[in-house]
Amino acid sequence: MDNNINAEIKKVENILSDNLNIPNYQRPYRWTERNVLQLLEDIKQSWKAGKNSYRIGSVILNNEDNGTLNIVDGQQRITTILLVLQALGSEVGKSLREEKLQYSHKVSLNTIITNHRFIENWINENIGDEKDNFTKYLLQYCEFVEIQVKDLSEAFQMFDSQNGRGKELEAYNLLKAYHIRAMETNTFDEKIVCDRNWESATRYLKTKETKTPTDLLMQLINEQLYRTRQWSKKEIAGAFNKKQIDEFKGITICKNQSIDYPYQNKELLQFIVQSYFNSLGVSVNGMKSRFQKIQPENINPFTLINQHIVNGKDFFEYIETYVEIYKQLFITEGELPEFKTFVKKYCIGYGGANRDGDKYLFELYKSLILLMFDKFGEEGVEKYYEVLYLLVYRFRLEREQVKYAAVAAYPLSNLQLFHIIENARSFVDLTELERKAYWKVDCKKDIEPIIRFFISKGVKLFSQNTQKVDLTKYGLTNGN
Repeated sequence: MDNNINAEIKKVENILSDNLNIPNYQRPYRWTERNVLQLLEDIKQSWKAGKNSYRIGSVILNNEDNGTLNIVDGQQRITTILLVLQALGSEVGKSLREEKLQYSHKVSLNTIITNHRFIENWINENIGDEKDNFTKYLLQYCEFVEIQVKDLSEAFQMFDSQNGRGKELEAYNLLKAYHIRAMETNTFDEKIVCDRNWESATRYLKTKETKTPTDLLMQLINEQLYRTRQWSKKEIAGAFNKKQIDEFKGITICKNQSIDYPYQNKELLQFIVQSYFNSLGVSVNGMKSRFQKIQPENINPFTLINQHIVNGKDFFEYIETYVEIYKQLFITEGELPEFKTFVKKYCIGYGGANRDGDKYLFELYKSLILLMFDKFGEEGVEKYYEVLYLLVYRFRLEREQVKYAAVAAYPLSNLQLFHIIENARSFVDLTELERKAYWKVDCKKDIEPIIRFFISKGVKLFSQNTQKVDLTKYGLTNGN
């Protein structure tokens, strides 16, 4: 290793005995309560599971000639650890807090006050009279990778690399690492299978002739799964990134770890039922399949898009199920031929379908189709793919431009599309979708195939701006 760089794994108590300093070029301490909570919960989970170590992360230090170690990266974590120790009543790090680490920025001071109060409340609720044991675990079993760098420019270069100015992992790949770690009681072979299936989906070849692979996981998780779960909860579904990965984290069920709260009994029951079904090795009488003709082995018949997440192998089976369903609905030939012909003509085959706004709407449409299939199988898609198209692509006719943010909020408006499907128990519960699909459309964009389809279904169209859209060429009047 370069003599100017030294890296070693250090326990928290040893890190805090270093001659640390916050240089004036450091940014303020800005960790939110959510950041703090994630760290506390991760440490608590590791402690309760009896693990011999918990890796908090890395800290990059610039080692000056006088022995001072300037914190280049890791200030947010170290400051939070000091606040936790203070709230626990520990003397460790006290001199560091009071004498060496100076926070002059007003933002830092306000954040410290807020987070200290939050940490005290969390400790009272979650640690109780076990403060000494928790403190010991934090100091002696939690650790950092400490990287000391002599040259400041090298330290900053390393900081840039650590924080993603190079090629970052996609957010969904962080989930793979998280759920592999949760497979403590699974065999090595089971972990290998999960990893292999995951990586295979990231390099999917649509046909034998295809040379460039498609990252099917990025497509599925970022668009269909994450956004469908958000829309179903009546929340705006923006882009999926690292800040949203908690959506796909649930509880870990194993012999070394018990559930924390009664509401998680539902996930435990889900896990037990799944385990029982797997142990049978036979079909279950009366079970309804989503597909009418095929029964892919890698589709779990009990998996639902909006289900609670159980960490580990169950999560990988959840993902594998929807990878296969996505292929069957939107890529491979065979199933639902009329629907697929319709998609080619009215979603990807018209002039302008490659515009960004049109692509946003197509992703929304696919998410609705996937949820409909999830609830009612092929029969649901066959009955409602045209209705869902009317509900989505009316937005294309009503807007001169379609923006991402507008599409992210559109299903909520006064339509509540996902909420209606998610809560439906029979096709009778979907009649509201049909009613809304036939609302009048004020056309502001002239896209002939879409307009002609709307006319063929009997939807009333009008145009207040005849210079933009002249409906008379379609045999309609322009007015109301």
